[in-house]
Amino acid sequence: MARDRRQEGVRQFWKWTLLLAPFGLSTSIDLGVRDYRSWTLEQLALATAYLLGPNEPMLAGEVSIYDLFDSWTRGPAVAVTAKHVVVFRLDHTDGQPRSIALAALLTDVKMEARSRVFQYLWPALMVWGWNRPFAINGYRGAFEPEPVLDVWRRAANRPVSTK
Repeated sequence: MARDRRQEGVRQFWKWTLLLAPFGLSTSIDLGVRDYRSWTLEQLALATAYLLGPNEPMLAGEVSIYDLFDSWTRGPAVAVTAKHVVVFRLDHTDGQPRSIALAALLTDVKMEARSRVFQYLWPALMVWGWNRPFAINGYRGAFEPEPVLDVWRRAANRPVSTK
């Protein structure tokens, strides 16, 4: 369904671009971005369960989505569990999580929501791990870093059991 909505968004993009271009206006590819984000978060949950086991499910996650002319593309994504933070790399637009950029205990990671302009444009969730920072860039209207930050803060403040 998310792929179908993305294709419909491409058609809408070109329809409106051709109408608005003579006036110097541009369009955005907003149709279906929430479905696409939800589909990607489902993939993250499955990848997290596969990596850490069914006893440590993903509690919150966020994915980097940005528009690329007439479609979207994805960058890194973060998943937070009761004990770990995992940053995945997503290979391409329709692909699954392919590799792990960071896997660390909650207490070894720092997270912060940022925005570059007026707290609205180019929102991002910054994840600092032991190896380097990762920017989970958001797409306006389909970016919710607060649940990730809340789960991370709550889980990082309690003792981590090693059992």
